[in-house]
Amino acid sequence: MEELILPVSVVMQMKIAESGNLYLMGVSATVPTNIYKFTNGKWENLTNYGVPGVAKEEMVEPEVVTYPSFDGTEIEAMFFKAKPENDNGHVILWPHGGPQAAERQTFRALFQFLIYQGYSIFTPNFRGSTGYGLKFTKVIEGDWGYGPRLDNVEGLEWLIKKGYADRDKILLMGGSYGGYMALLLHGRHAEYFKAVVDIFGVSNLFSFVETVPEHWKPMMKQWVGDPEKDKEKFTEDSPITYLDSMTKPMLVIQGAKDPRVVKAESDQIVEALQKQGTKVEYLVLDDEGHGFRKRKMKLKSMNECSNFLNNTYKTTQLLNRGWFFMSECLIF
Repeated sequence: MEELILPVSVVMQMKIAESGNLYLMGVSATVPTNIYKFTNGKWENLTNYGVPGVAKEEMVEPEVVTYPSFDGTEIEAMFFKAKPENDNGHVILWPHGGPQAAERQTFRALFQFLIYQGYSIFTPNFRGSTGYGLKFTKVIEGDWGYGPRLDNVEGLEWLIKKGYADRDKILLMGGSYGGYMALLLHGRHAEYFKAVVDIFGVSNLFSFVETVPEHWKPMMKQWVGDPEKDKEKFTEDSPITYLDSMTKPMLVIQGAKDPRVVKAESDQIVEALQKQGTKVEYLVLDDEGHGFRKRKMKLKSMNECSNFLNNTYKTTQLLNRGWFFMSECLIF
């Protein structure tokens, strides 16, 4: 047996060819996906895919941390600390999507774009995340809005106690289930946040389970619950229940052709917030689905996010040449 030092943080695939050569496909927080070959005791990058115009040194690797949650459960998280010369003092809480997934040390252009502008990013792998055992992953089934929500809240308290975040300089952003969690945290814990970005998030569990793709519907009762038998729980865990508490500025981004979290989920929360007078901006990308694929739309959504966040505390101009160049390079 021989121990190999890997050239990446996350291994996506590994193959041994008939020739005996070892090939690996993997990714890191500051290096996009590449294919490597192990030759003469060294890894050779066969694809050499990087970020044109942005040096690896300009980007940030995360620190992996752990903290105790409300019931003593240990939660692992990644903390991307902005470089001191760029740091604007604000921390973004990013609940990941899935929910049965995990935030890993993979390349996220949006993260590096925002970190480059001075934001730190904290992303917990709350209960329900994968990679920590089947029991930990399945505990979220039927409990989308209690345990995972409090895991995120405890993460914020841990940041504050450690001196990593100021209580009045925390922002919130998430997509898909992370968008749902952003809405729910806004509704139930608005006091923590200066502003909130929801990217195609679920706003109403009752309408969500009725509008998911047909092949998803058989698993909804196990995954989320029964809207009739669990009516009280659905109501308690639906962000739209807490409209009155959603008082902070919001940006909502939605793909018009999203088959998983349909546009009506964002429409109803935006309409309700506008009706009650909450400041909310709404960006609908007409030819996008669940996750944005087109380069032009990625650029637009990234710059809308950064523009919104910066305008929240009015520090600097966002769409200047440097920031726009950085965003273009990161998703090239």
